[in-house]
Amino acid sequence: MRPMMDERYRCALALVPERLPGLVRNRAIVPHWTGDGDEFWYRRDGVDGYEYILVAPETFTRRPLFDRDALAKRLSAVFGAEIDLRTIAVTTYEPHLVRLGDGRAAALGPDGDSAVPATEPALRSPDGKTQVFRREHDLWLRDENGEERRVTRGGEARFAWGAPSDYLRSNLPLAARDRPLPPLATAVSPSGRLLLTGRLDERSMPEHPFVDQLPTDRAKPRLDPFRYHHIDEKPEGVPQLAIIDLVTGDQAVFDDEDGLTEGLAMTHLDTVAWSADERFVYMLAHETGGKTAALLRIDTRTGARTVALSETAEPIYEPNTHEYSLPLLHVLPATNEVIWFSQRDGWGHLYLYDLGTGACRHRITSGDIVVRDILRVDEQRREVLFLAGTGEDGGNPYWRRLYKASLDGGAQTLLTPEPADHELKAPAIAFFTTIFGGAADSSISPSGRCFVDHVSTVEKPTEIVLRDTTTGAIIGELERADVSALTDAGYVFPQQFQVTADDGKTPLWGLLTLPADPVDPARIPVIDLMYAGYQVVTQPTGFLSGGGNPSWSQLGSAYAALGFATVVLDGRGTPGRDPVFRQWTREELDTPRGIEDHVTAIRALAAQHPELDLSRVGVTGHSYGGYNSVRAMLSFPEFFTVGVSSAGVHDARKLPRGAWNWHLGSEDPKDPGKLVALGNLRLADRLRGKLLLVSGDRDANVSLDHTFALIDALIHARKRFDLKIWPGVDHYSGTTPYVRALMWDYFVEHLLGEKPPAELPF
Repeated sequence: MRPMMDERYRCALALVPERLPGLVRNRAIVPHWTGDGDEFWYRRDGVDGYEYILVAPETFTRRPLFDRDALAKRLSAVFGAEIDLRTIAVTTYEPHLVRLGDGRAAALGPDGDSAVPATEPALRSPDGKTQVFRREHDLWLRDENGEERRVTRGGEARFAWGAPSDYLRSNLPLAARDRPLPPLATAVSPSGRLLLTGRLDERSMPEHPFVDQLPTDRAKPRLDPFRYHHIDEKPEGVPQLAIIDLVTGDQAVFDDEDGLTEGLAMTHLDTVAWSADERFVYMLAHETGGKTAALLRIDTRTGARTVALSETAEPIYEPNTHEYSLPLLHVLPATNEVIWFSQRDGWGHLYLYDLGTGACRHRITSGDIVVRDILRVDEQRREVLFLAGTGEDGGNPYWRRLYKASLDGGAQTLLTPEPADHELKAPAIAFFTTIFGGAADSSISPSGRCFVDHVSTVEKPTEIVLRDTTTGAIIGELERADVSALTDAGYVFPQQFQVTADDGKTPLWGLLTLPADPVDPARIPVIDLMYAGYQVVTQPTGFLSGGGNPSWSQLGSAYAALGFATVVLDGRGTPGRDPVFRQWTREELDTPRGIEDHVTAIRALAAQHPELDLSRVGVTGHSYGGYNSVRAMLSFPEFFTVGVSSAGVHDARKLPRGAWNWHLGSEDPKDPGKLVALGNLRLADRLRGKLLLVSGDRDANVSLDHTFALIDALIHARKRFDLKIWPGVDHYSGTTPYVRALMWDYFVEHLLGEKPPAELPF
């Protein structure tokens, strides 16, 4: 007997992406290198809670890191409350310091234990002896004796040194508005002597009206505006950079005409590099959508800038095809060289340049690959370890694989040959880790002799192994994921598929999830879980891993519980592939811009699975996916008949400056006609199916006026639609059971043809 709809909802709510990790034991571990050779410890999921294992790679011996009960007793005494280390994570364990996942810390010693008070956020010098912190609108320095002194002057509101921009604070309300942050756009030199910092001039920046409809401290709504430049507004203020000698107090302050400050704040902190004598600092000057990128050499005494090397590419240059990953750039100060990324030969490779002359010496990497992340550069061995995707062997080009290559060219070794995804910890953008946390030790040991590899596919649970970096040989198995609770909950494993695009030659890869217990086995409706953006790869590539938007792309099993088949696809115009594939949708303003690949793929899947009902195809997505889910319905109204669009960027004119540069180039001003063509409003009269628009009223990333603009266009086109506004929800917090269930209601009623449960089953 098939389950009733309320039971299907209960099962689906147990399988939403935010709950899946809790149903798997030991899907992933984070190695914490102790500093004693290549020894490391990690937390595992034991039968009765967290356990901590210390590993000696040389002999591959494993033993408990500490006595869990004894440590819990000591910590309970310190904090005056029971500490259960079976459920509270230890995040730092050093001889005299323990930090917990809830933020508490304790100093442990033979003469007694004590709590470590919380400190204000600060940027530590490489030797850990000094801290740089923000006070009012300037930066201050605290030395190891606790003495403080001011290091910048002249900071003011909206023109403050090391401060987050007003737009970014509103853009990321989850963390940035609720707690103080360490200095942003700020870096300390390796010796700890020099400080590089910047400030954005937002004093004349226009205000974007924003209303908090439900403030917690009053009945009346509160106007809470933030500032940013819309795409057609020209900035007036000029950012500044400063290089400060923390010993002498000497400063070089200069106007930043190259956009370095914004890049430093957002993505490039990790690619700031200093010459061996710290006479120069190197920074990447590049704007998304620009044809040229340059590595600038900045004199740390005067601020004078020269171009160390540059590359111009048509139609655009990209320092990494994955928008939210670090630029593929690494300066080698000892040898005056730099590793540089380019797609000039039709793939995505690393090249070695001479910093003195700016001349390219040779290509480092080889083959039909696209480099994704630089994990380690060993200047002594003249080697680089990097993650890349490839389709050379007929495998999934989105699988992450670890390679080793000689900086001197000619020798490249694949260290992870298994046909699977290999998940290693890649360096993350410093801004994101500051806001959201998640910074962790590298997957590669301090000596570079071994690494921790998570091996899996979407259909094969994770095996975690320790490997040798010389040959890739497996030293030993660390963990194997236990998915018994997941399968008991009704999880359905997705199936990887490959089809051909409508050009007859381009391979498309994606995931198909079929319901185990469909309502009608002969006629199963299909939902496209769509993002279709140039920014990230959408589909998961490993077991519950990979993919740029897991809260949407990993919904397949939940929808399967309801009776739907789902598809996740990365069509042309998305990252991780060759430049032709990658840039196929650039400046394609009046076309579906890659969505036709989704139609082609679903039709090809239906030919292989005749139970898929092509008369009932739905689409849903969030943010850029919310935009594309509507565009799919308007571009292919006869194919996509039901859609749920969440926080879609429907009006290109309403996004901040630079948001559409990948499509239109970095030149300003933008052509108003092209902005109209990019948006969905002009296509409103093409709506035929059932469309639900949803948005949170606290969303500052894609503000509510985007949805209102589309509503207005639909009204003028005399089209019916449905609307739900989530009060108090921002761009990131709309994944509650209530929100999930109400969006499912729409598909259950209009695509599945069933009645949603009368009462929400949670």
